[in-house]
Amino acid sequence: MVYKNLVMKDLQQEIVLRKKGIMMVVSLANKDELDILLDQSDKMTERFFTIVDIACHESIEYKIIRDSEPTKLYVFIPNNLKIAEKLACSIYSQVQLDVDKALPESYLKCSVQSIRFPQKIAHNVEKLLALLNYGNCVSTDKSYYYNYDENPVDIEDLRTKNIKLNLLRISLFQKSAKFVYQPIVERETGYISYYECLLRVQDQQNKWVSVGNMISDAESKGLISIVDFTVVEMAILELKRDKNISLSVNISNIGVLDKKLLKKIEDLLKKHGVAKRLIIEITETSLNDDFKTTKNFIDSLHKYGCRFALDDFGSGFTSFHQLLNLPIDIIKIDGSYIRDILKNDHSKFFVEALIKLAADLGIKTVAEFVENGEIARFLIDIKIGGMQGNFFLPASNDRIT
Repeated sequence: MVYKNLVMKDLQQEIVLRKKGIMMVVSLANKDELDILLDQSDKMTERFFTIVDIACHESIEYKIIRDSEPTKLYVFIPNNLKIAEKLACSIYSQVQLDVDKALPESYLKCSVQSIRFPQKIAHNVEKLLALLNYGNCVSTDKSYYYNYDENPVDIEDLRTKNIKLNLLRISLFQKSAKFVYQPIVERETGYISYYECLLRVQDQQNKWVSVGNMISDAESKGLISIVDFTVVEMAILELKRDKNISLSVNISNIGVLDKKLLKKIEDLLKKHGVAKRLIIEITETSLNDDFKTTKNFIDSLHKYGCRFALDDFGSGFTSFHQLLNLPIDIIKIDGSYIRDILKNDHSKFFVEALIKLAADLGIKTVAEFVENGEIARFLIDIKIGGMQGNFFLPASNDRIT
C-alpha cells in the first residue's frame, strides 16, 4: 500500500512538472491467463514492459512509470493527440504480434488508455485515473485504445442519473414499486386482450414516475437482474390475485440471456400456475446479442404456457430469417412506424407487409402508440391484430374488468 502511494506520488509529481501533456495507461490484459498457463509468468510480464519501452522509443519524448501492479505502466508524452494515437497503435501492434518461441502457449494482450492534463474537473492523478477508467467503461468504443478527450464524462449528468437510479434501488428494496397498466385492444372484437405492465417508482417529490429512462443505467450498473425478477414476480402475483386478466411484462436483453433468471421464473411459474396468462416482451437486440440463447429462453418458458412478444419490432435489425425461426407469438410494431403511418409511405408499406407475413406465420401483430382515431381506423382496415395507445386508454392504475 505504501508503494502504491509512492507510485501515485510519482505520477502527481510528473503531472505538476510537465503542467500539460498526455498520460497513457498501458495494461497487460491477460495476466490471469498467463498465470494459469505458466508456472512463472514474470518472464512474460517483463517481456511486456520491454516491448512497450521499445515502442515508446519511437515517440519524440516520453517517460515511463511502472505501477505496483505487475500488469500496468504509465507513459507520459507531449500534449499531442496524433503522437498519442500513433504510439497507442505501435504499442498494441508490437505487443499483440509478439510470440515467445520458448513459450508457444502464451501470448500478450494489452489495452491502452490516455487522458490529457490538466482537466478542468481533475486536479490530481487519482481523479484523472478515475475519469479515464469510468469513461472507458461506459464508452461504446471497445477497441484497444481509448482516449478520454473523445468521449468526456458529463459529471452532472452522471450525478443526476445516479440519484434517479437510487430511487429505483430504494423502491426495489422497500418493495414499494408499482405497476400501471395499458390495455391492448383486439381489432376484431374491440375487447381488451391483455394489459402491459409498466413499472413506476416514486421520485423525490413522491410523484410516480416511469423507470424507462433508468433501465440503461440499471443494465450498466448491475441492477437489471433484480429489476427483471421483480417485474416478473409482481406480474405473476397479480395474475394469481386476479384470475380474469392476462398481463405482459418486459424483460431486458441481459435478462433474456441470464440462465439464473430463467430458473427463477420457472420456479415461480411452477409454484403459481399462471403461465398461460403471462406474456413476456423481449426486444430485437437480444436476438442480435445471442439468438440461440434467446430461443432457448423462449422455448423453456413456452413449455409452461407463457407467450412471447417481440417488442419495438422494426427498430433493430432482426432479419426475416430469424423471424421465421423464432417461436414468437406476438409482434409489437415499433411506434415510430405507427405515428407517421398516414403520411409516410415507407412506414405504410412496412406495416402492411409485416401484418401479411405475420398472418401467414400465425403470429399476432400489435401496433404501439396509436394516438388518434384516424390511425386506428387505418390499422383496422389493414387488419392489424391489436392496438395499444392513448387513443384507447393511457397507462393507469386501474383496469377495466
